[in-house]
Amino acid sequence: MMPMGTNLSRWTMSYFGAALFFLLLAECFLSAGGWSPSVDVAEPRALIIVHSLTIGWLGMLMIGALLQFAPVLTGLNLPASHFDVLGLIGLVVGLGLLLFGFYLIDKGSNAAGPVMGAAALVLFLSILSVSMVLASLLWRGRNAHPASGLVLIGIGCLAITAAFGALFAVTLSGIIEIPSVVQFVSSAVPYHASLGLAGWTTFAAIGVSYKLLPMFLLSHDMKKAPFLARTGSIGIALLGTAAFSPFWPEAANLFFLAASLMFGLTIVAYLNELYLAYRGRRRKSLELNTSGSLPAFALLAISVALLVPAIALGAGTHVISAIVYLFVFGWLSGLGLAQLLKIVPFLTWIEAFGPLLGRRPTPRLGDLVNSRRSAVWLGAFYVAVVAAASAIVLESDLGFRAAAILQTMSTAALLWELALARSLANVDPDTKRDPFQQPAFFFAANKKGHANGSAS
Repeated sequence: MMPMGTNLSRWTMSYFGAALFFLLLAECFLSAGGWSPSVDVAEPRALIIVHSLTIGWLGMLMIGALLQFAPVLTGLNLPASHFDVLGLIGLVVGLGLLLFGFYLIDKGSNAAGPVMGAAALVLFLSILSVSMVLASLLWRGRNAHPASGLVLIGIGCLAITAAFGALFAVTLSGIIEIPSVVQFVSSAVPYHASLGLAGWTTFAAIGVSYKLLPMFLLSHDMKKAPFLARTGSIGIALLGTAAFSPFWPEAANLFFLAASLMFGLTIVAYLNELYLAYRGRRRKSLELNTSGSLPAFALLAISVALLVPAIALGAGTHVISAIVYLFVFGWLSGLGLAQLLKIVPFLTWIEAFGPLLGRRPTPRLGDLVNSRRSAVWLGAFYVAVVAAASAIVLESDLGFRAAAILQTMSTAALLWELALARSLANVDPDTKRDPFQQPAFFFAANKKGHANGSAS
């Protein structure tokens, strides 16, 4: 599945570990009543949950995945440096400061300003440095696979989102009090969120899945990446125009609606290609990561189909919040969790058993994870997400909290299954006799791994 000679990313597992920690943290806050449909999403305690999800979970998950798969897309190796671990430290420290800053704002502390300023600086520099390294690699190898262009769009949106976020942080904390800037920030929040969720994470996810899903399905390559890149670029340009038209609300709304329509067109084309790839697959029996991704694709289609009329008709806050919830948890988080059930065992197998391949019998990749049990937890996660979104529409705090508890429990169970796979707890002990070496839990010690695609 990976080209000969492709190294394992040393710190991808650490990014995944941090991402899963922040996902579980955010869901624990939701279960404890940190946010509910009766609470404004702009409240500081709600922003703690939002940024745990967007920067902590989705951001670190996607960066960790790109550190491993950007070289696969381009056929080039990342430059030898320590930017990956430094970027991880910066993201964790910066996000910790940001969450603490929101807590201080909620308490009315005068220390909020300096903390938010430090958080904005650390996060912006960390995101910018990782983005530049990944973008440089993808640009140099842009002709190797058309999906590189899609990921580049995502990374461009990440840099813009981070710049918006830094401005918001210093404005919200009172460091900047210029009236025109405050007015701009107050009106630009929807564009900041859209650039992050639709521009960064969605285009990066589409780009990576363009390479991985056909390999997992043993299907033909998907061909519409240039079309998706063109429509996506137009959509991002329209969104950027809307973001910088805060003093003409009617024009901004029209550009925002046009950007949503263009994004919808991109998603329709992407889902059509996915349908053709699934239908044309040579692997007739679907593995857990591919079958478990189907609800995510369905919820992507539903949330995008609902978003455009909701914006056009001026739907209320609860309807928009429910759609965003489906998008964040149903599409992005569901896809991420489903694919981790393949990626974590796959990278672990390469590191642990790749060097032993051909020298003695090795376990099958499927032996590393309990697929039946994981399917139950993943199904419970999707059911909980749909129930939670429904509770938001109905403005039911009690219903939302019950769904959030189920969602948290199913996520915790999936984390446990991933931990068992990473520690090779499901593998026959006889396959781990000398000279077998147990992989480190949070990083790849055996970077070479001799990845050659025979794992599947």
